[in-house]
Amino acid sequence: MTSSIPVQQGRHVWSGTELAQSTDWITTFTASEADDVLSALAAARSSGKPLEQIRRTDFPLPRLQAKFQALSRELESGRGFVLVRGLDLQGLSDDQCRTLFWGLGLQLGAPLSQSKLQNYIAEVRNIGEAMGQATTRAYRAGGPLRFHTDQCDVLALLCVREAISGGESRVVSSAAIHNAVLERRPDLLAELRGPFFFSRQGEEYGDELPWYERPIFDTEQGFFTSIFSRSYIESAQRMAQVPRLTGPQQEAIEFVSRLADELSVTIELRKGDMQFFNNHVTYHSRTDYEDHEDVAKRRTQLRLWLATPGSRPLPPGACTFFGDSRPGVFRGGVTPPSGRRFAFADWESAGWQPADLRAFGAGHAA
Repeated sequence: MTSSIPVQQGRHVWSGTELAQSTDWITTFTASEADDVLSALAAARSSGKPLEQIRRTDFPLPRLQAKFQALSRELESGRGFVLVRGLDLQGLSDDQCRTLFWGLGLQLGAPLSQSKLQNYIAEVRNIGEAMGQATTRAYRAGGPLRFHTDQCDVLALLCVREAISGGESRVVSSAAIHNAVLERRPDLLAELRGPFFFSRQGEEYGDELPWYERPIFDTEQGFFTSIFSRSYIESAQRMAQVPRLTGPQQEAIEFVSRLADELSVTIELRKGDMQFFNNHVTYHSRTDYEDHEDVAKRRTQLRLWLATPGSRPLPPGACTFFGDSRPGVFRGGVTPPSGRRFAFADWESAGWQPADLRAFGAGHAA
């Protein structure tokens, strides 16, 4: 089987060493561009709309569209990861930061519900949840995180407050991991292209099972995609109905975890830094950290899960996880009890104009 599996080629294949030796994955807002962002923030706030009703057109950034289009291309057709710097959050309240990040996220996509709580924008902060439990969501717990993917096309994070020390971000190319497995342990690649069971961590809705089944590595119409969370695989093993991991499967996920550590890059985050990850071609994690005792001062990041107009096609089996496998559609997220999986009904109601959708590659992969 492995003889027919091609080596992944392209800019989405990279090593942490390569990234550490370059800076072209870092985008910086100039002073005038940062002023434009603050002006758009003022316009959105003056509209009087609640945060989750603010549309793309309510956060006007006409002079920055070329920059966001370049970011979009880099996420989908490039390395799949971008770090954005140059925003000064000093003097902004947490509420203003939420509006700012919401408006910037709308320049690249449309927000999705991240849990049963129907939070279209989430606060990544330690509120005391214990890691390793059947319903724990990592963004509500402290400590280090294993490498994983999120349930969306693009993950966006904004650093609002830093830890006392630690809490660095780590990112790795999942396509590079795929190639390393193919080179070093091709016998395990067949396992990783077979089914694994992942826990939904108590976030199932309606007739959804408390787990879903997906291969770790897959392709569709020539587009690579990967999903990984060793913690969610192990959590699913607590369920009696889920088949036990075989020895080769266990060895395969351990090997992927080791390669993620080996091939990743670690990034020290500053207040105001934003990160954008294409979940189909990268895994991310964080290091352990020392946090503040005062809850109000604790390490805090804002998080958006975004559907993007230029997204790739996914294998049909991804529907159980993403809800839809077609490119450029609203997909991903967690369905809350209200049934509103997406913050908006469609691209138009999210404030995307037809010209914007074309410029950002809508349907490019169809």
